[in-house]
This record gives sequence, C-alpha cells and structure tokens, in this order.
Amino acid sequence: MSQFYVYIHLEKYLSEWLLHQFGQNGVVRFPRGSAENDILEYSLATQPPDIPVQLKSSDTLTVEIPSFKCKDPRYYNYLPPRAKKALERTIYIRFRIEMWKEIHSFDNLSHNLSDIIWTFMEKHGIADDPKSWETIRQMYFRMRKKYEKKQSGKATSSKEEFNKTK
Repeated sequence: MSQFYVYIHLEKYLSEWLLHQFGQNGVVRFPRGSAENDILEYSLATQPPDIPVQLKSSDTLTVEIPSFKCKDPRYYNYLPPRAKKALERTIYIRFRIEMWKEIHSFDNLSHNLSDIIWTFMEKHGIADDPKSWETIRQMYFRMRKKYEKKQSGKATSSKEEFNKTK
C-alpha cells in the first residue's frame, strides 16, 4: 500500500459506483492487470517543478498510486492532464459496459425499467438520487437505441444478402 495518490474528477454517480467497486476507506485501488492500473503504470511521471502538487478537494476522487516494478510512487506520482482524461474515460466506459450488461438483461424480460435502474443503483452503491437515476436512464436509452438500430440494420443486411444469392 502506497501513500501516494492522484485525484480525478468524476460525476457523482460514477464516483459512488467506483468507490463501491474498488474503494476502501474512501480511496480507490485498482486491481493489478486492470486497464485503469495499466494507464497509471504507463502514464505516471515525476512531478514537474513548474506545476504545483494537486491536493485533495471536495469534488475529487482519491486514487492510490500502486508500486510498479519500474516506477516507485515516491518519484513517479504525477499524472499528466491527458492521462487523467484517459483514466476518467476508461472508468466511464467500464461503467457503461457493466450498466448495459445488467440492465439490458432485465429489460429484455419486460420488467419495469424504472425499478431496474433503481435496483442497479442500490446494488452498486449509487445514492438514491433522482439526478443520477435520470443520467443512467438517459445513458441506457441512448445505448439501447444504438443497439436496436444496429440489430435492425443487420436484419435488413441479412435479407439483402439472402435475396442476392437467389
């Protein structure tokens, strides 16, 4: 366990979800071999002298810097802005994948989508907040719309291919 951290900005629901997934005592620790850990290992650098050390603020999430074979966190404890964005984006993508897998499996069974989203939030440590619920609902609807569009496009393509072979 290192005593070095980076601080990232995430939406409230994402912070809560991530802390529930990988958090302990308010600090996120990514598992070895995860995409997030790989981003840290690749991107960590020494603190530039002209950039002030970032301190914890109320709107940031604390991520522990693990010890890597080639990067001692005592020296490599600065995450450049683009690397932070890559880390935040990877977390967002991980959330979307998990949300899609869980909610879509129930949505296909014609359950009440509103209840499914509230249950998903409760299961993953996301506070009972209407704003978070609406954000997740909108995200899911957009993903479902794209999925259905691709599915209908595949069906049309298959029919066209079948007709061409006749």
